[in-house]
Amino acid sequence: MNNQIQKKAQTGSVLIVVLVMLALLTIVGTWAIRGSITSLKIATNAQAQALLKQTSDSVFFTLENKTDDELDFANMRIGDGMLNYTLRPENKGKELVFCIRGTSTDSFAGSRLASVVYWEGSTIKNTEMGQNGFCKVSRVTDFLSGRNAVMTQVSVRAADNSRDWEHMMEGDDKESSKSTGIQKVVITATSILPNLSDRPRSSIDTCLTNYTSFWDESADEDTVTDCLSKNNVPYSTQEMEYTIKTVRAS
Repeated sequence: MNNQIQKKAQTGSVLIVVLVMLALLTIVGTWAIRGSITSLKIATNAQAQALLKQTSDSVFFTLENKTDDELDFANMRIGDGMLNYTLRPENKGKELVFCIRGTSTDSFAGSRLASVVYWEGSTIKNTEMGQNGFCKVSRVTDFLSGRNAVMTQVSVRAADNSRDWEHMMEGDDKESSKSTGIQKVVITATSILPNLSDRPRSSIDTCLTNYTSFWDESADEDTVTDCLSKNNVPYSTQEMEYTIKTVRAS
C-alpha cells in the first residue's frame, strides 16, 4: 500500500517537472520568435529604405544623363520642355509634377505629361494642367515595375532667387547679373512603398496630389512628405538644386 502511494507521488512529481519544463520551453520559444520577428522587421525596414533611396537616386542619374546630351537639353528648354515651363516668370512658385512610370520610355518628355500644383493662399491648385501627372496608387501603370511595389513622383520648380548673389562678381547687382543667363531649378524625387502602409489608397493619393514638395511660407501648409509621414507611408525624398547657365558659342 505504501509502495503504491510512493509511486503515485513520484509520478505526480515527474508530471509537475514535465509541465514546468514545457512552460519554460514555451516562454523561451516565444521570446525567440519575437526576437526573430523584430530582426526580420529591422532587416525589412533597412532593405525598404535602401530600395527607396536607390530609386530616388536613379531619377537624378537619368536627368543628368539627359542634360549631358545637347539635343535633349535643348528640347527641355523650348516648347513644352519641362525647364522651359518651370523657368517662365509667370510660373514662379508652381511645381511641375511627373509620375515616373515603368511603362513610359521617357517620363520627362515634356510638360504635356505633367501636372502643376501650387498654393493660392491656403487653397491648393492642382487642375491647371489636369491630374494625369500625379501618381495614383490605384493606377497600376504608375508603378515602376510589374511588381507594383515602388512608386516615384518627381517635382520641378524654379529655385528661390534670393541667393542670386552666389553668382555675382564684386560690385555687381541683381539687375545686371540677369544678363549672365544663370538660372536655378530644384528637383525633388519622392519614392514610396504604398503597399507597406495600412492607410487607404485615397489617403496616399491625397498626399501626392494635394500638397507641394516644398514648404510655402505664404500658405504655411504641410508638404508631400509631411502628409506621407502622418499616414505612415514608407518614403524617401531627395532634393537637388541645379544651376543652369547659358553657354554662348564664341
